[in-house]
Amino acid sequence: MSRGVILFIVLVCLSVAAFVGFRIYNMPHRDVAAEQGIRVSATALFQAYTQNEQQANQQYLDKAIEVTGQVKEVVKDSGMSVILNTGDEMFGVRCSLKDTAAAVAEGQNVTIKGICSGYLDDVVLTDAILLSNR
Repeated sequence: MSRGVILFIVLVCLSVAAFVGFRIYNMPHRDVAAEQGIRVSATALFQAYTQNEQQANQQYLDKAIEVTGQVKEVVKDSGMSVILNTGDEMFGVRCSLKDTAAAVAEGQNVTIKGICSGYLDDVVLTDAILLSNR
């Protein structure tokens, strides 16, 4: 093959890669508030993952989840995370809230909706919103 043909193929490949990257980067984000959530308690969600992670992934992974439970801890670092009590002393359901000014306190019963990202010691919900706190 001549250099011109090789250069043309490389340019076409780079153009396709740039186009795909641009489309992925500019993809609209999911609006968890508009999605219907699967309702589950924090304890039941955590138990599903600790008993059979593969089956729990099939049921919950990358889906909107409305989880209800008692706030065990509020963590404020680069964002705001709420950890819900599951009966386990060490781990729980960690919800990363979009609204870092949400009024949440330890001991409150809350319902939070977010996208389930799976299980890493805690069950993790991302892009979460606070639906109710009592």
